Amino acid sequence: MITHTVRVSAVAAAAALTVGVLSTSAAEAGPAKPGVPTPSASATEPTVGTYDVSVSWGAVTGATSYKATITRAGTILASATMTTTRWDKSLAATPGQRLSVSVRAVNGHRRSKAGTTTLTLEDQIAPTGEFHSTFVSDTGAATITQESLTDDSPVSGITRTVDWGDGSSPEVWPTGDTIDHSYPLVQNRYVPQVTLTDAAGHTTVVDSSGVVVEDDQAPTGTFTVAPSAAWAAFTAVTVTQQGDLTDNWSPAGQISRSVDWGDGTSTDWTSAEPLTHVYAAAGSYSPAVTITDEAGNAAVVPTSEVAVTADLIRPTVTLTLPRARHSVRAWKTLRGKATDAQSGVAKVALKASERRRGAWFGYNARTKKWVRTTTKAKAFAKAKPFVLATNARHRWTASLVGLRKGRLVYRVRATDHVGNVSTTRTHQAALTRR
Repeated sequence: MITHTVRVSAVAAAAALTVGVLSTSAAEAGPAKPGVPTPSASATEPTVGTYDVSVSWGAVTGATSYKATITRAGTILASATMTTTRWDKSLAATPGQRLSVSVRAVNGHRRSKAGTTTLTLEDQIAPTGEFHSTFVSDTGAATITQESLTDDSPVSGITRTVDWGDGSSPEVWPTGDTIDHSYPLVQNRYVPQVTLTDAAGHTTVVDSSGVVVEDDQAPTGTFTVAPSAAWAAFTAVTVTQQGDLTDNWSPAGQISRSVDWGDGTSTDWTSAEPLTHVYAAAGSYSPAVTITDEAGNAAVVPTSEVAVTADLIRPTVTLTLPRARHSVRAWKTLRGKATDAQSGVAKVALKASERRRGAWFGYNARTKKWVRTTTKAKAFAKAKPFVLATNARHRWTASLVGLRKGRLVYRVRATDHVGNVSTTRTHQAALTRR
């Protein structure tokens, strides 16, 4: 047998030991520090005072997440950690502000240096305003008044130019909230336009209200009223426009309407829907509609007469009693009728109580529970009423949950639509069997 002896020098052994130690240290060193992201950012302005900022960057090898931050003048506005390479954030801001955006790549406990970019917010919204014209029809003198003016940048940077619509050159509106103009004395209608331009060059054209020159003709229209007979404090009387309003110059939508109801009250009519009114007292009334065009020409259009009667009669309540006068089952549903020949029954109110073995119970119609007490008066005070409607045959019903043997007492009354209340009907039944 041949034996080989391998001799290793001390230097080589030391080198081998060193390699082993380095390998172990490298394995225990943890995750590597990731590279630096390169972000880019953009912003849109959906509404005045708000910007939607979008930040994106390329994926970094070894990164498990990213930390993104937006600052302004050193103040942190928003910060978030994510695993995607895009971040969208809505911020309160104004044009001209400069934002700094930074993104760091994260791998475990290791973070990269911050990749940064800057973003200057631009004015992206056009100015808006509201304007109203006043004029003297027979002289042609007109004035436009600025009611409001808004922009995402200071309104001091907005220029205003008026096109009067009569063929004259557009006029710069330098200062103040009003501007004057003289129209030629020729019968016509004009719609002045105000052009608004902000410092960023965004432009909006706004119509002012119409100007009508040399117009003395009132508009026309037809209206009806119904019903012709009504109950005071209850019936809604309705005035309805028949067809479109017409005028020689003003569009139908620019003709104003108001209704004098004939009882000392009037109502501006601005809705497209018919207008309603409830007369407070009995009497004979004739509503009239006043229609007025842009030049102030008005016409009063009468309608038909409405006879309003006061309802002074109480409703009537009757009780329908079961045949089995002493059966609990027969009295679980209480029945009756309520009638009113004038304004009609609005509601029926019913309270119930029961005496059982020396104690009184008031029925809570909301919770469907009986509340124990000591006297009948206290039971009715504790009871919560049924509020019932009548059907087409004027009948009402109320169901008692948990009714037992004892002495049932209930009270019923009805109220009509003008507030008249019936006499209270009271009934009691001795319930001795199921």
